[in-house]
Amino acid sequence: MSSSEATTVTMTRPFTWRRLCAQCAIGLILFVVANVYTFETSYFFARERAYWAQMSDIATHKNVRVIFAGDSHFGVPLNDYLNINRNGPAYSVASGGDSLRECFAKVRYVLESTPTVDTLILTADPHMFGSGRINSSNRSFADRYFIEAWDRSGVQHNLWSAMLQQVPLFNEDFLQYFRKELNSIATHAPSHARAEGDPLAWSRLTEAERMKAAVATGQGDHAGVGTLQQPYMWYGRILDLARAHHVKVIGVRFPVHPGYAAGISSFQVSQLNSYMLSHGMAQIIDLRTALTDPKYFQDEDHVSVIGAAPVLTILEQKLQRPLR
Repeated sequence: MSSSEATTVTMTRPFTWRRLCAQCAIGLILFVVANVYTFETSYFFARERAYWAQMSDIATHKNVRVIFAGDSHFGVPLNDYLNINRNGPAYSVASGGDSLRECFAKVRYVLESTPTVDTLILTADPHMFGSGRINSSNRSFADRYFIEAWDRSGVQHNLWSAMLQQVPLFNEDFLQYFRKELNSIATHAPSHARAEGDPLAWSRLTEAERMKAAVATGQGDHAGVGTLQQPYMWYGRILDLARAHHVKVIGVRFPVHPGYAAGISSFQVSQLNSYMLSHGMAQIIDLRTALTDPKYFQDEDHVSVIGAAPVLTILEQKLQRPLR
């Protein structure tokens, strides 16, 4: 044996379980640290925390009788306007990007934890039945409510997989988001806006500009309405859930630009109405044309916070009960 080989043999450290365990412990610590750092610093998980906080915060509202469930059509004008009042009779669990799956998960959570609720105001917007709302950007945010209910019907694979997805670096939706962020940085593409813009920006456009944007968005949002079974399944489950808890369900459509509303025919809307009313909805209040002044809108299909007060006034008159 040469002297170099002897040196190599001499320097080789023998295998020990203690050494292996120490290396595994270091690796585990680094993995935990990486997950904590990711969870605390990523905008994706900041949104997730806000999503969960909105749900848990309802426990601090002792007089809630009415809840709103839907996507950003409810969430944009109502969340900040209603939920800040801890003594108010109404609370919004709506979130931008929610599909009917997320609505079901959150409504079930609220009805099982807040027995004072007697009325659910549920989105009746046609676009919720479109192909664009099959896969929600909030999918993984709502998984925890299916896990807590031990209900595998709403998770992508199974409950164990959904539990694993709660680990940030195993979360498929986060990894997708992270890849897009890296691509935006690499290509110098603008990332998503994180700050609110001019609340009157929509009103500063010409009517021709507003109409053009509204028509384009309406056509896209209403694609596939009435052709997919999944939205009907979730809608039916929400109505069944409310019935089991003796909660009245009222369908509501908030104001939108006429060009946006034109993206779906009156016949299609009447078919959706028939389905909702025949499956237990008490009434449908269609406010799509209730506001026309552009200053009340954030864009073609969202009432702004400025428009929250007048639209709630109209809704209170229709319901003959206070919501603020």
